[in-house]
Amino acid sequence: MTARNLEPPRTAERLLRRVVPAGVVGRSILGDAREEYLEQVEAGSRLSASVWYWKHVMGMVYRHVTDRSQAVSPSLRQEGGWRVRVGTLTDDARVAARALLKKPGFTLAAVITLGLGIGANTTIFSLVYWVLLKPLPYPNAEQLVGIYRIDPDVTGRDPSPRSLAGLWAVPYEVYGDWAEMSSSFAHSGAYFTTSFTLTGDDRAERLSGAMATSGMFASLGIAPMLGRTFQESDDEVGAPALAVLSHGLWQGRYGSDPNVLGQQIFLSGISYQVVGVMPPQFGFPNQGVQVWATFEDSRKTSPVRNGGYLQVIARLNPGVSLQAAQADVDRVALRIGELYPEESEHGIGLFPRKLLEVASVKAGLVLLLGAVALVLLIACANIASLLLVRATERKRELGIRIALGAGRSRLVTQHLTESALLSIVGGAAGCLLAVTALGPFKAAFPGGLPRSDAIAVDYRLMLFAGALTLLTGLLTGALPAIRAIHTPIVAVLREGSRGSVGGRQRNRTQTTLVVTEIALAFVLLAGAGLFVRSLSRLTSVDYGFNAKNLLVMGLSLPALYRESHEVSLGFFEELNERLQTIPGVNTVGSMNQMPFVGGWSTPPTIVETSDGMLDVNVHTVAGSPDYFETMGMSIKAGRGLTEDDRQGDMLVTVVNEAMVRRYWPSENPIGRRIGTSDAAGDSVWVTVVGVVSDVRYRLNMNPIPTCHLPISQWPSWYQWIVMRSAIDADAVSRPVREAIAAIDSDIPVRVLQLEERIENSTAVASPRFGMFVFSCLSGLAALLAFVGIYGVLAYTVQQRAHEIGVRLALGAGAKTVLRTYLARGLLLAGLGLTIGIALALGVSRVMSSLLFETSPTDPLTLVAVSLLVAVAAICASYFPARRATNVDPVEVLRQE
Repeated sequence: MTARNLEPPRTAERLLRRVVPAGVVGRSILGDAREEYLEQVEAGSRLSASVWYWKHVMGMVYRHVTDRSQAVSPSLRQEGGWRVRVGTLTDDARVAARALLKKPGFTLAAVITLGLGIGANTTIFSLVYWVLLKPLPYPNAEQLVGIYRIDPDVTGRDPSPRSLAGLWAVPYEVYGDWAEMSSSFAHSGAYFTTSFTLTGDDRAERLSGAMATSGMFASLGIAPMLGRTFQESDDEVGAPALAVLSHGLWQGRYGSDPNVLGQQIFLSGISYQVVGVMPPQFGFPNQGVQVWATFEDSRKTSPVRNGGYLQVIARLNPGVSLQAAQADVDRVALRIGELYPEESEHGIGLFPRKLLEVASVKAGLVLLLGAVALVLLIACANIASLLLVRATERKRELGIRIALGAGRSRLVTQHLTESALLSIVGGAAGCLLAVTALGPFKAAFPGGLPRSDAIAVDYRLMLFAGALTLLTGLLTGALPAIRAIHTPIVAVLREGSRGSVGGRQRNRTQTTLVVTEIALAFVLLAGAGLFVRSLSRLTSVDYGFNAKNLLVMGLSLPALYRESHEVSLGFFEELNERLQTIPGVNTVGSMNQMPFVGGWSTPPTIVETSDGMLDVNVHTVAGSPDYFETMGMSIKAGRGLTEDDRQGDMLVTVVNEAMVRRYWPSENPIGRRIGTSDAAGDSVWVTVVGVVSDVRYRLNMNPIPTCHLPISQWPSWYQWIVMRSAIDADAVSRPVREAIAAIDSDIPVRVLQLEERIENSTAVASPRFGMFVFSCLSGLAALLAFVGIYGVLAYTVQQRAHEIGVRLALGAGAKTVLRTYLARGLLLAGLGLTIGIALALGVSRVMSSLLFETSPTDPLTLVAVSLLVAVAAICASYFPARRATNVDPVEVLRQE
């Protein structure tokens, strides 16, 4: 091998000479590098040795640059500072990673804690953004409003959007007056959801649909994918019946055939011409609607101004504010009251359409977002406390580094880098958790989330997670970094590794963090306790009927059966006879509005009392004589409905106890008269012949005054069939379908178990879901808080082992030491409880709308949660306190 081959690469060696120190140290470095190069040549090849030498030189150059960056002037740092900063941050990140890997237990616990906190916050934020913050998917969506009829007896005089969101209360005739008299709207439209039976192709299919006017589509401003939507001329009496298909129905039923336009389809026995197909993303008033149809002429010409069944949407004229439009409709309400005195008490309310769509879930989502934010704060406090402990353990190292010339800013940067690295890994875990949990959480939300079809993982979620990760890094690393700045160098070096420099201040900081954790955990625990208490009261409510073994099904008769009252009544009477013969079915009844599944109607009514005639609104239903027996309701006075209550005879009604309490509290209601309107809109009088027990139509509302009318005197082509059966819904469904098919094979049916329907209703499912989520969050928060108590006391025992040993050597009993540390744990819990109770009382308004017959300041719940926190604090304090009693005083004195 030639002498040239024994020389390192010249360029690399010259570069190395420029960065090594001058003098003996530099020559030593150059000599060591040359010797290592020769060994590499002998062990392998000159090429591999040259590669090694270049890597070694570049490493020396990199360290030279980063070391010099600490001594250059500010002006030089500004000129090429980004390279310097990148190198410094890289070194800090490498050091932080090594430090975290040396403590795998701490690192894993911190990453899991942060991952859960960031993941939960990211998931809930995604729901909040898509549901509450993102604008509606319509052009100029801020111009869309909902218009409601304000009925003091039903909605109250100042209803909230939450109470109106699911209310269908506008008669077609009244909607027409609004559209004609108001001047603030570019378009206004009416609609109501219903179900259709689509026949043809030798099969019947039940569709979720809506009847709508042309103004609904015009207000929304979404063009169809094929054909057209309804026009103003289609709203006129005598116009042909038209239908618009959803994209899903067009694909599934008609195979995406563009020739479907112009075809005739049969919906509930009525022929409609298909004129359009909507785009895939369109779904109004909800994503489940499969077809939109024009109103029948009988609805357009009905003079009835009560028993509203519509919702109204409108688009404000450009430049018209909501306040100006409200003043306009107030004027319209006064004008209608002058024309129709019976409506003088009614008002008109305008609300932003977006607010109405999210009113049912807004409070719950905001509360969930606040809850997960509290959990993240607790997690940050816990990790900050742990990092403080780590910083204290490394105080001697930090003191030596400062004494050797390290700037305090470098120490701060290293602490922040370590916390940021923890947060980045935790944030990545949180993003993975959010992406995984978003779909199942959305599906589990009771009653479904409005606009849930749009909820997805996109850049906004990632940006939020990134911002949350950075914020978490700052929150967890700030206190240890500040502590690093104030490290007392001389005292640290003097004490060696035994003392407790800055102990009192450090302990105060950790104590503050733990007290904060306990306070926030108490707020979450109190919220979970309130949900538990509310759900307990909700599920123990007396329905007013026996829901066990009660089966229900809704039947909407096709147009063939709507020609006359006799035809529709004949269908239901024949069906009743057939259902009575099914084995296992005990009794059968029907009612056009069913508790928990069928809504209610409150037309204007005149009630005869001893004080005169009262103009009110009373819930009115029509059904069969066997309905009360089937439901398990009892007759309290007079008689029930009978088969003898036929058309042509005296018009009768059976009222409930709530009506008696309100209008005849101290007199016999039998024989009293009630004025209402018949199907033609004519005023008629009905006579009270009986009083029946109360039922609840919703779990979260009290029984309302109700008039029960016989179906034989009041036409109804829609009925809820109710059956008392000893067998379950699946077993009875087949014979029920066969009984209906024997009369008309084009009527589909679905049999429901009423008890199961109530259990799965939003009224029960929402608080149950809230209780579950809050219990999980509060459990996690409590665990973190009590781990904080344990950590503070355990570290205090460790730091004060010498003092404890001396006290034991001087005769202090183990029980005394035990009581001291248990008392300290209870003191932390007591401080946290005091602050937590104040916070819980402060946020009580947020929860009030979500609770049933439970006060947000329920003393029993607050006391129970306080006791739970106290017991948990004692348990968390016991083991560190027990360890304090095991300190060996002999060993402590020997070390001294």
